[in-house]
Amino acid sequence: MHRATVFSHLRRRNVPSRRPGLGVDEKAEAVRLARAGVSMRAIGRRMGVGRKAVRVSLVEAGLIADDPSERS
Repeated sequence: MHRATVFSHLRRRNVPSRRPGLGVDEKAEAVRLARAGVSMRAIGRRMGVGRKAVRVSLVEAGLIADDPSERS
């Protein structure tokens, strides 16, 4: 099944989708949570975004190094 078909079915059933990124306040909250030891996946779930969006925020904040081998 094509992914566009899947997304079409989800939209028709009003299933909420994850947002593409975090706002300024949300980035600060993600950094605070990461410093408290919360995983990127848990932060993403809590904020309604993917782990990659959280990772981008933590890299921007200098909390973690930008390692190209971790992308994908």
